[in-house]
Amino acid sequence: MVGTNRVPTLSGPMHPTERYADSTMEIENWIKALLTGLDDSVDEKTKQIILEKCGATCPFSHMPDSRLLELRNEAKTEQEFLDKLCAIWRLKKENNRYFVVFDQCYCPLVNKNTHNVSPTMCYCTLGSLKHKFKISLGRDIEVVMQKTVLAGDDACIFEIKV
Repeated sequence: MVGTNRVPTLSGPMHPTERYADSTMEIENWIKALLTGLDDSVDEKTKQIILEKCGATCPFSHMPDSRLLELRNEAKTEQEFLDKLCAIWRLKKENNRYFVVFDQCYCPLVNKNTHNVSPTMCYCTLGSLKHKFKISLGRDIEVVMQKTVLAGDDACIFEIKV
């Protein structure tokens, strides 16, 4: 098998990553170890920067960029777009302030067993939301993480400062 990336096995050649494709427990443990390593070794701001960058490219998005842009293009104004998001998604408006609210952790990398998962992971969602509102509104948007399930709260709440 010289010159290939495949590893011979009894069932035939296999790419090294195929061995782990169905091993969600191993992936969850790896993610927990990564987060523990970050928590033990890196300051809070650096953790936030790293995980936010991951969130901007998250493949497990609760609202695909393409759908978000489609909704934005259908709306005549920013307000109409935000109202539409409030009607069909997890965006809530309260006293002229906007919040994205998740009733549980929806991240498939950790939500099967959130016991002992570091709240550092929530910076990924923070980055995802910043990205989504930036591309749909055409400018940087401040997003503030107020509560998260991984931090022991009953919901994840992110304020969107438009």
